[in-house]
Amino acid sequence: MAAVLLTKERMMMPMRWGWTLVALALTLVGQTRHARACSPDQAPAATAIPRAGATAVSTATSIVIVSQREPFGVNVLANGQVATVSRWSAIGSGIDGAGGPTNFWQLFLGSPDGLLAPSTDYIVTWPTGTADGGDATLTTFSTAAGYDKTAGTAANLRSFHLWRVRYPIADIASGNCVFAEYASFVTVDYDPATLPNTPPGSVIQTFQLVPDTGGTLQTFVYTGDTPFSGLAPSGAYPLPLGRWQPDLDPTRRYCLAVSAIGDGNLANLGAGSNQLCADVVQLSATGAPPPPAIGGGIDGGSTGTTGGGSGGSSGGCATAGTPAGWLGLAAAAAGLCLGVRKGRRRRARACDQRATTT
Repeated sequence: MAAVLLTKERMMMPMRWGWTLVALALTLVGQTRHARACSPDQAPAATAIPRAGATAVSTATSIVIVSQREPFGVNVLANGQVATVSRWSAIGSGIDGAGGPTNFWQLFLGSPDGLLAPSTDYIVTWPTGTADGGDATLTTFSTAAGYDKTAGTAANLRSFHLWRVRYPIADIASGNCVFAEYASFVTVDYDPATLPNTPPGSVIQTFQLVPDTGGTLQTFVYTGDTPFSGLAPSGAYPLPLGRWQPDLDPTRRYCLAVSAIGDGNLANLGAGSNQLCADVVQLSATGAPPPPAIGGGIDGGSTGTTGGGSGGSSGGCATAGTPAGWLGLAAAAAGLCLGVRKGRRRRARACDQRATTT
């Protein structure tokens, strides 16, 4: 009799552990969805290039305002005297260093030749918009005695990759960083341009992407101490957290080039890189329908993947796994427990029969 009770007690143990595993898996599903909640990067504080403290700046240099909003009310002082800002134009939108998305605006001063004054201290300010009506200083720098036309070294593109990932319709705006059915990923490998008297973080780089047969030009402006690398789709459910997500048509081939401006840009007109072209590789995240069977070839020094991609970073969202993956684990755990229970029951019945016979 004791043997029978011991057998029944052992039979209950896998049942308890099995349902514990199922509960754990379902709990992780909820945690995974919660962990994916994300918010966009905050826009950085407004600033200007040339950066604060720059010296011997070529007089043929543009002042560039880095701000999400247009530079209405910007004020430029040259040796304490107001320098007229005749207008500004948008260079484009992008990223300044490690901050969030912003815009770049090129100022045009009212001097006859558009140049900065030689051997002059400049202060660039604009209204803070606060109740006290104060001004914020965006940059202070001093110019050289003149300018030359010394050209820098243009960027050298080695390779770049393009992907378009499809997501389940139900995942759009569900708190997991997906806001559209399709999202694009870009990675770039290149040697950045080097310009005279311009630190790497002050070189204004513009990535220019256009279909090789003509069409809409898409740009991304970047400044930073390290080269822009982009983000590759990683894993079975890549999160679209790249800082540059151009609109891609998978039926078309795209070409990329990089231009750069810095100190003396009005005299040397910037430095343009070589051009590379590549097709768009199509992928589907877990739970999404397969992408249309078109495109997918790679050329121009690029390589593609047919799975979840490689490299990349999870950015501001934690990727503890996909909901489909954890549901599969729960189902597998439940199936395992059921099989264990059946096997234990058969052995328990055999034990009972032997005990009765004895």
